Amino acid sequence: MKMIFALSFALLLLVSYRCSKNGTSPTDGEYSVEDNTIFDRWASSENFEITINSTDGESIKLTRYHQDYKPSWSTDGSMLTFFRMLEYEQGFGISRTNIGVINTDGSGLSLLTSGEYPDFNPTWTRDGTNMIIFTRYDREPSLKMKIYMISPDGAPGDEILLSDPSFRYDEWACSGLKDGRIFIDRIGGGFKSFLLTPSPGTKGTYEEVKRPTSLYWHKLSVSPNETKVAYMRYGPNDRAFEDAVICYADFDVNSRVISNEMVVTQANPDCIFEYPRWTKDEKYLIYDCNITGPFQIYAYRLSDGYVEIISLNPDKNSMYGNFDSLPK
Repeated sequence: MKMIFALSFALLLLVSYRCSKNGTSPTDGEYSVEDNTIFDRWASSENFEITINSTDGESIKLTRYHQDYKPSWSTDGSMLTFFRMLEYEQGFGISRTNIGVINTDGSGLSLLTSGEYPDFNPTWTRDGTNMIIFTRYDREPSLKMKIYMISPDGAPGDEILLSDPSFRYDEWACSGLKDGRIFIDRIGGGFKSFLLTPSPGTKGTYEEVKRPTSLYWHKLSVSPNETKVAYMRYGPNDRAFEDAVICYADFDVNSRVISNEMVVTQANPDCIFEYPRWTKDEKYLIYDCNITGPFQIYAYRLSDGYVEIISLNPDKNSMYGNFDSLPK
């Protein structure tokens, strides 16, 4: 089971495809944006270079000549965090990566972790502390995914463990909340979700979240006003993400209940939908997909299921879209 999960997780991090038109599915070949003001500008990993795109056609490369993944925008709009692949190994758990941070004008690139571990999927706290939270495959005393925090001004060795130091579970960070809690998912005694109130260096407070499905999900994003979540929901077959669909649901942060799940895309064994994120007004979800070639970023309008491509270049791989000042 651990091997199956490791292989699936490696694919989840590193592979994407594109998908076909079917009402709530992407539309092939259409590269127009109906309402530019909604999307404004966003960061993505474009051919694995961190890039800021704007609907006026401007494109700014922030990194080059590396394998850089999954940018996440700080709440003040001044910085992006991402992870950089240094060495990939089958199963990902023995790979090596860095957590990076860069100013959105392209200055101040800093690598915050040592590159000894697979550190991945960073995002920002939403409580005003402007800290970066990320997940690491720790190797001692056994290979486990655990959650860490570091300042964007930090250096290797400054990261602080937020997960339970007893290391009983695989768990990973999804989104920070405005009250300082962190939405996390966990494998251990089944697949579960929690809000974690961190107590750095010791065991924090874990409050279980009631989920609308028993199926495995990933890439969860809490909406800006914290009333909805979006995620990739896997099928029943060993969490094979060829079966994944994009979903969103209502989220009551006080009662910790997620309900009224809505399915956005339709499962297609020939392609993959991944990495849903919100627009500021929460009228749209964006996600990655490919069906005819390079990755593209698609926008899904919640009100009527309208779908359009917002990527600016159909010949480049555009993945992991994240809007200005909206951490995942």
